[in-house]
Amino acid sequence: MSNDDDKDHSLQRLSQDHGAPIISQLVDIGSERNQQSHIKFYSFIRNLQCLLAKGKQLRRQPIDAFELKEYVALSYTWDPSGYEDPYSGRYCVESWNGNRFEPSAVRNCVLDRILSYMRYAKIDLLWIDAHCIQQDTCGIAACTTHHSCAQKRDGLQAMDLVYQLSNHPVALLARPLQTQSELELLAQILLGNLVVDDCNLGFSLATTIRKARKGLQLLREITRDVWWTRAWTFQENYRGGVRMVLLIRHDQYLERQKLNHQIFGEIPGELCLGSVTFSTQATRLCLALHNAGVELPPDDRCRINDVLRAAGKYTATLDKSSAMTPRIVTDVEARGLSQPWDRLAILANCCQYPVRLDGEALRKQNRSLSLSVLAMCLLNGEILDNSDSNFEPVASLRTSGFLEGQQFGAFEAPEDDTKQLTFNKGCRLTDVKLTTDGILTKGHLWKLSHVIDTSKFGKKLPRIGNPRGRLTLTNRKRLLKLVFRLNDLGHSSLADRIDKYLADDGNCDADKDYTSFTDMYLHRMAAELARAIKARRKLRLGSIWNPTGRSAPPGASAVFIDKDEDGDESCPPPEFVFTSAWPRDPGSETYDANDIDRHVSLEVRLEEPFHGTGVPHLRVRRWLLGMSFFYGYPRTEVMFPWPRALQAV
Repeated sequence: MSNDDDKDHSLQRLSQDHGAPIISQLVDIGSERNQQSHIKFYSFIRNLQCLLAKGKQLRRQPIDAFELKEYVALSYTWDPSGYEDPYSGRYCVESWNGNRFEPSAVRNCVLDRILSYMRYAKIDLLWIDAHCIQQDTCGIAACTTHHSCAQKRDGLQAMDLVYQLSNHPVALLARPLQTQSELELLAQILLGNLVVDDCNLGFSLATTIRKARKGLQLLREITRDVWWTRAWTFQENYRGGVRMVLLIRHDQYLERQKLNHQIFGEIPGELCLGSVTFSTQATRLCLALHNAGVELPPDDRCRINDVLRAAGKYTATLDKSSAMTPRIVTDVEARGLSQPWDRLAILANCCQYPVRLDGEALRKQNRSLSLSVLAMCLLNGEILDNSDSNFEPVASLRTSGFLEGQQFGAFEAPEDDTKQLTFNKGCRLTDVKLTTDGILTKGHLWKLSHVIDTSKFGKKLPRIGNPRGRLTLTNRKRLLKLVFRLNDLGHSSLADRIDKYLADDGNCDADKDYTSFTDMYLHRMAAELARAIKARRKLRLGSIWNPTGRSAPPGASAVFIDKDEDGDESCPPPEFVFTSAWPRDPGSETYDANDIDRHVSLEVRLEEPFHGTGVPHLRVRRWLLGMSFFYGYPRTEVMFPWPRALQAV
């Protein structure tokens, strides 16, 4: 098979083309010989090559971007748009060895625009990949001979940090606004004047369907710009986050009219708007049209899909219980790349994966790129839905479609979490290995036992002092009632652990940052447990389960918030919970490990037969929040078998 991109191939075809079952290919692709640590060397960031403009000359100025963030990180496309003059050479850039100036190959119009922005914004330093990452290389991806090749590799690996750290990430869109009506309509869209937030998004009284459709057409024209179609610029926008600014050119005669709208800024010839604002308001308009209850023409339905694919805001388009990863994979896949295997690096950066696969080695092995993406997602802890109820056929699906349909999507963030998708992003397994039997990982397996019905708690809260701490006084009292109940039931060890947590929290300074991931996670779970007691919900106690089939050590050391289904204190249904909590790997003094904090709390079914030997095989059921105290209990290996539908391909 050729090394061409196979993102559009079905799982069935991938199995046939490579002459092996999908699971077998995933195991081979994910083997340790193909893995790399996705480290980002701080030396590139601490000696970040920026450019200082002196007339038409661009002089090199290295900075420590961890300390100095006042630089523009430019996002643009190397290939010119049909709206741009393709000529270059007006500017000269200092060579890497500093002994001469050479004509810049970057388009004149690109440098004209960004330097004009910088003069207006009073920013001196520019970072642009064409000149600030080594480009004079031998072209061999895995070259270890040339210093410039290693520098380029380190730069590409850490490039997302350049946009994340910059106080001024800026993107250049080429398609200009040309008419007064376009300018006025875009202003109304960005100000949110066309859409109102009721139970569902709807139109304001002054907004007609005709006007909304015109707004949609304008958004589609803007997002047809080539900048929205490239995978590298997706990464730059994603990592630039709330600071990313979009520059859209406009005709000169619109200058005075533009100044009537503060949202566009005052830079001559440019509309200056926040990327997040644009995505948010574009998404609101698209969803309002979708929910309008009128039959839209097929072209408008396509425009809605196209705008959401290019600029959709995940927090508005994704369910709060779902994972972002499948959408990120689909969105990156839909964008162009001159080197398709770069998709692995881009996804690792956007999803913050510490384990990256060696694309060059896999390409030489004639492996599937799309299956390599899937294997990388799984190696970094993404959870598949292998439940007993999931039997949908998958052979006809593309790999990205399989991930979208089969990744676990019933996460449950704490009630007070305002960034639920970010919480879900951290719901990942640790120490993953792909095997023919399934996904091997480590954590703690709990046998659920006693049901505590908090509706039977007395309404009167105990009287306690008002110590410092992050928990509110009322939540502290509710948890203290749980401590009393646990002692009454003979679960003194768990009662003592929660009581100690309350004491430790009472002695901490609520105004200071958390001392660790464990500190933060325990507090959030304690607050959620207190809310469950307030709602008079049922709780389930859990004890560490060991491979011999017996609870060990004796006594409960975890409490989970039940789903209030059938079950009573005398005869609870036999269930298990798998938990795993692991702080991010911070890397070292020389590199960032590209990791995030991880936490898993899944109710699971223990596959039968299980005779106390080997590794427990688990099928996912649902997410369960709770407090678990696993100190002193070693993590054990468990296996999540592959979804049954995948085993048939």
